[in-house]
Amino acid sequence: MFVNNLNLVNFRNYEKLTSQFSNHTNIFIGKNAQGKTSILESLYILGLTKSHKVNKDRDVIKIGTEYAKINSLINLNGKDIELDMVISKLGKKAKYNQIELEKLSEYIGILNIVMFAPEDLDLIKGNPQIRRKFLDLEIGQISKEYLYSLQNYKKILKQRNNLLKSMQTSKKNDMMLLDILTDQLIGYLEQIIKQRREFITKINEYTNIIYKKLSNSTDSLVIKYLPSIEFDFKKEFMSKYKYDIITGTTNIGAHRDDIEFYLNKNAVKTHGSQGEMRSSVLSVKLALIDFIYEYKKDYPVLLLDDVLSELDEERQNNLIDYIQNKTQNFITSTEIKGINLKKIKNYKIFTINNGNIEESDNNEWKL
Repeated sequence: MFVNNLNLVNFRNYEKLTSQFSNHTNIFIGKNAQGKTSILESLYILGLTKSHKVNKDRDVIKIGTEYAKINSLINLNGKDIELDMVISKLGKKAKYNQIELEKLSEYIGILNIVMFAPEDLDLIKGNPQIRRKFLDLEIGQISKEYLYSLQNYKKILKQRNNLLKSMQTSKKNDMMLLDILTDQLIGYLEQIIKQRREFITKINEYTNIIYKKLSNSTDSLVIKYLPSIEFDFKKEFMSKYKYDIITGTTNIGAHRDDIEFYLNKNAVKTHGSQGEMRSSVLSVKLALIDFIYEYKKDYPVLLLDDVLSELDEERQNNLIDYIQNKTQNFITSTEIKGINLKKIKNYKIFTINNGNIEESDNNEWKL
């Protein structure tokens, strides 16, 4: 799959933007805070319906305007499809070939996106919530069933937590309702855990090989899934009833799961260098490319935000070799000299200055 063009209205610092892209590699050059990352962010939202940078949708709307619009013509297995995402202070609307979809869950997964940005190091260094979000986003791209289970799990979890809070002050606890909500929660929990396990198992088939290629080392990278509950779910939940009532919240379940990265059986979070952390996360992101292809029979679009300049020449060349002729790539950098253009085929270069984008003559950049 690839993105033919991109049209933005009132998105970040872009009042209007229209751009045509290469099916292979697109490189955006500009100083910081000029709008490079905003282009990648808009593509990320177009695929996943949410930003990788902010939690509040309204933050991507240009100041002083009422809405932001992202429009693109994408190619899926040789077929052109138009996608629209309109973001307002009232919410989001998604269109597929100009037909509005009732649920965003119906839209997610049409355009598959894999992104690597500097903040992705938080996947290792950050809190478990970041890693759970990673699981949910990536599995959700290829599985509508997972999104369905996750949405219903969150809905019942909220009901259960509300009940637990009310039971803190109630003289007579409604244990029957607690049992019913617990059983409903477990039904969706089992599906979520099953698909998370399958995802981690599949990703591990790729990450170890990719890490070795990327770093030219014999180190083994393994991701471990750490569920908060593994066996006899009902028994475990019942053993926590008293504690859940005291705290007013559900203390075990999919919302408490985590993952851990290991290099040669040592936790990367505590034993890995900055370079090893970066290579570990990048290996996982590249593994997603093959993971998505296995399910969709089409490669996702790859977004690399200010990444190549952070890699040494060897790792950069290994990365370029790995993605060459696989994915359509969108790469940002503050300067061109940090990118080995001799390794990249069929690229377009764009310069960005204060929200203005201009395609460059590639000959300008050749040394």
